[in-house]
Amino acid sequence: MKAIKQKDFKTATEHFKQSVDFFTKNKWIDKYRAVILLSASKMCYREMALCNIAFCYSQTMEAEKAKALYEQILKEYPDNGIAYYGLNSINTFSNKAD
Repeated sequence: MKAIKQKDFKTATEHFKQSVDFFTKNKWIDKYRAVILLSASKMCYREMALCNIAFCYSQTMEAEKAKALYEQILKEYPDNGIAYYGLNSINTFSNKAD
């Protein structure tokens, strides 16, 4: 998150990818995050990391990568509002550019 605050989206993307890898390999930690990490977040950490990567792509003008990732997120997590609205924003701006 520090890298995002500094607008260093490339570095942030790498950190978020590491997070996705970690929580993909250690699903049990994410599943029991309320007890293990004392996190009451509704969204799992893997899901958050994927959304953050898509956000970083959108900030570095990589709209197609962001769009593809938001679509992937919605397949895995159909109720993800961040991905839904991010995808809608990309589609809205792409249509205006045409």
